[in-house]
Amino acid sequence: MVGDAGYPAGVLDLARTGRGVARLAMVGPAPDGLTPYGGLPPVPPIPMSALARPGADPATVEAAFAAVRQLLH
Repeated sequence: MVGDAGYPAGVLDLARTGRGVARLAMVGPAPDGLTPYGGLPPVPPIPMSALARPGADPATVEAAFAAVRQLLH
């Protein structure tokens, strides 16, 4: 069975019922009601990009991007 949802909450709700699994970027503890499962094949990395709004403070933008990079590595 395969399903999808328009919002992450729908994916998490299905996984919480025990009728499915959800691949999530693990940045901290698992969401409430879920536990890690190690029986799935590895997922290849995907590219990610981010843009700042025009006129945003460059130092703030760089600090935010650096924080996200640190979380994802």
